[in-house]
Amino acid sequence: MKITTLIGLVASALLLAGCHTTTHPVSTSNVSAKPYTESTALTIYEAHPLKGSEKVSVHAYSYTRGSDHCSRTIALNFSSSLAYTQTMIALRNRAMVTGANALSITNWREHAGVTTLTGHFFDCHSKKGL
Repeated sequence: MKITTLIGLVASALLLAGCHTTTHPVSTSNVSAKPYTESTALTIYEAHPLKGSEKVSVHAYSYTRGSDHCSRTIALNFSSSLAYTQTMIALRNRAMVTGANALSITNWREHAGVTTLTGHFFDCHSKKGL
């Protein structure tokens, strides 16, 4: 393994580890309450593609979710104040670091210079039909 690849993976792991997540308990009463997660991530001013992230492909959620060849590894709520291209690079980097080779995006919103979305990361042993 090249030292630059190792440094890139370590930097990505530290970036992910730097995220702080707090889960709030849900009441067990008959009140319809949903659990929610608040997270605060590190501020990123620019994103550079990690080696291998170019192999993470983007597909419609209905295809990846319904594929017999893909299993979802994680769904991640994601916010970014970066430009569109930089946001996609950062999202592909995170997908690759988690071991995913495909991703789908839902709940895309842009407001006041901030893009929020849900990224669904998939491990697909075949991308045929996606």
